[in-house]
Amino acid sequence: MKKLAVKYLLEFLVIVIGISLSFYVEEIGKQKDKEEFKNQSLNRILQNLEGDIRDNKWNLKTVSKSIESGEWIYKNRNKLKKHSRDSIGFHLARANNFLTVFVDNQEEYTTLKSSGYLELIENESIVKSLQNKYSNHAWMKEVERFIIKKSDILIDFEFKNSELNSESLNDLGFLVDKKYIGDLNIPKEIIGRITDKKFWQKNHLNSIKNRLRKDSILIEEITKEIN
Repeated sequence: MKKLAVKYLLEFLVIVIGISLSFYVEEIGKQKDKEEFKNQSLNRILQNLEGDIRDNKWNLKTVSKSIESGEWIYKNRNKLKKHSRDSIGFHLARANNFLTVFVDNQEEYTTLKSSGYLELIENESIVKSLQNKYSNHAWMKEVERFIIKKSDILIDFEFKNSELNSESLNDLGFLVDKKYIGDLNIPKEIIGRITDKKFWQKNHLNSIKNRLRKDSILIEEITKEIN
C-alpha cells in the first residue's frame, strides 16, 4: 500500500514539475520575444537618431550662416554704399531665406511606448532621454514655424529688391548669388525685423546644439542597452 502511495505521489510530483517547467519555458520564451521586439525597436530608433543628427547638423550650418549675415546687415546698415551690391544681395539672401524645417520620425518610439515595452529597458536614463527628446522636438518645430512666419515680409522685400546673378547653389542648396537692386538705405522696419528674427534664431541655434549633444549621448546609451 505504501509503495503504491509513493508511486502515485512520485507520478503526481512529476506531472506538477512538468507543468511548472512548461510554464517556465513558455514564460522565458515570451520574455525573449519581448526582448527581441524591444531591441528591434531600439535599433530603428538608433537609425532615426542618426538621421536626426544629420538633419540637425545641416540645420546648425543653415541657422549659423543666416545669423552671421543678419549681423553683417545690421552692422553695415548705415554704410552699405561702401559695399558691392553683390555682397549686400548675398547677405540679404542668407539672412532672410536660410530657413529650416525639422522633420523627425517618432513612429518607433510611439510603438515602443504604446506596447508597454519601454519598461523592459534596463537603463532608466534612456527612457527619460527619449521622453525629453520628443517633447523637445515639439518645441523646436514650434520655434521654426515662428521664425518662418517672421521671414515672410523679409523674403518679400528681398525678392522685390534683388535679382539673380546665376542659379548656382551653395553647399547647403540655397540660391545666394544675388545682386541687391534696391535703395541702399534699407528701411528701419526691415532692419528691425532682421534683428528680431536673428534673436529667435540664436535661441533656436542653442536648441540645435543641445539636441546634437544629447542625441550623441543617447546613441551611446542605446547601443550599450542592445549589446
